[in-house]
Amino acid sequence: MAVSDDHNEREAPFIDHSRSPTALTSRARDARMPSSAVRDDEALASRTPPHVSRVTETRWFVPAVLAAPYLLTVAALRGLTVTLPIFHGSDERTYHLVTIHQFASQLPFPDLVHYSAAQTPLYHLLMAYVGDIIGYQVWRLRLVEVLISYGLAWTVFVLLHRRLAISRLPALTLTLLFALSPYVFGASFRVVTDNLALLFVVVALERLERFRRTQSLGPYLGACTSIGLGILTRQSSAFMLPVAAAYALLGSIGVRRLIIAGIALATAALPSGVLFLLWHGLVPQGGHGDSCGLCSTGSGAGAAKGTLSVQSVELTLAALGVYSLMFVPQAAAALRSRHSGLIRWARSSRAAQPGMAAIAVGLILLLAWPARPGSDTHTAGWIWNVARNLPAIDSSSLVFWILVPVGGLVLATRLELTPRRWLVGSFCGFFLLEALVTRLPWQKYVDPFVLLALLLTVQRQEFSRRWQLLGAGLLIVGSAAYTTALAVTGGT
Repeated sequence: MAVSDDHNEREAPFIDHSRSPTALTSRARDARMPSSAVRDDEALASRTPPHVSRVTETRWFVPAVLAAPYLLTVAALRGLTVTLPIFHGSDERTYHLVTIHQFASQLPFPDLVHYSAAQTPLYHLLMAYVGDIIGYQVWRLRLVEVLISYGLAWTVFVLLHRRLAISRLPALTLTLLFALSPYVFGASFRVVTDNLALLFVVVALERLERFRRTQSLGPYLGACTSIGLGILTRQSSAFMLPVAAAYALLGSIGVRRLIIAGIALATAALPSGVLFLLWHGLVPQGGHGDSCGLCSTGSGAGAAKGTLSVQSVELTLAALGVYSLMFVPQAAAALRSRHSGLIRWARSSRAAQPGMAAIAVGLILLLAWPARPGSDTHTAGWIWNVARNLPAIDSSSLVFWILVPVGGLVLATRLELTPRRWLVGSFCGFFLLEALVTRLPWQKYVDPFVLLALLLTVQRQEFSRRWQLLGAGLLIVGSAAYTTALAVTGGT
């Protein structure tokens, strides 16, 4: 899903120039990569044994490493004829395959109003057309899902390496962290909509970052197209519309091009808007509420109660607390250095105020709306499973009393430290608003986006040495262990 760039880029006025240099070195392997990233790659290679660097510097190394987990899992699942247990994996046969076969029987113009899946229809329509070519055996459709997920992993690498100027090997490590996270990797081997929608979100971010660097409308139009396709895959991708609007408004691109950008963004929302009008709501007529966070109260036996779900926000903050482990080595090193910018920032009472406020907000949320796992609250995910086995304080599980304040502190700290504060702030802010109205506090809804938000805050120097990747490595091992445990025990 990567797209080509011009050889010479004109920097947009709202770029942090210390992070996005325009000079390119003659030794660059890719002329589209910032020279600072190339220098970091060369410095890392100089500390690597020659026989290792000869392998890691080849063009095939990154594609091969990204493909390895998928190939190994496909082999372990006997060519995808064995089912990998994941959360709500039953949706594959109960809703998605049923809808795909319904569309297949109605090709070339299937009924996009009445079907059983709760999501917008692009994924099912795509699978219906692909199945018409390769066949509708479940293992074949799952193989298409693997290819989609591999494309997602590759696009995350492009975003980190080319757009955010993270060095090659650290970008690869962080990409593996994302791709192997439980609610991304597990969905790679089932016929479900999650990863295609994620792919469109990441492509949109990559194109928006390209637009930020060049102010060219071409990348922005590509981002709008990707956002539109994302909403047609899952309604939850709609939070990217205001994120894209922020890029246009802050880009200083002139009134004429701003109008064109606004028209493009409105056009991206138009097809799904037409569907919502035909559906008389946000889900298709016949969409089952059991797996729908946007369904009306009481639709389906598993539909959530109430209007808003503060527990979804608490779960998002808790997931931020978990994935903040990737920054623990950097924080530990900063604590040992008196002259660290992080320490100087922390010692400033004014600078520390957002972090203290975020902790206070997290505690207030838990006091007012307890994070209580149970069947009556429709909670689901491994954090909730851990919460069930720990004592509760004032109705909230101990794990949330720990992770929610930590997540709030991490979010405030990363917003203060990142040069893309407006980008991360808008991405997190609009996603949290969407989480608030997604009335099913399921971890699969928030986990990938929390990790993606943290990756957007990464600065090149934070992962320029191997020991700085220790936290990310531990998270990768934990994710692999979790997926293995699912395969062995059949749990979710």
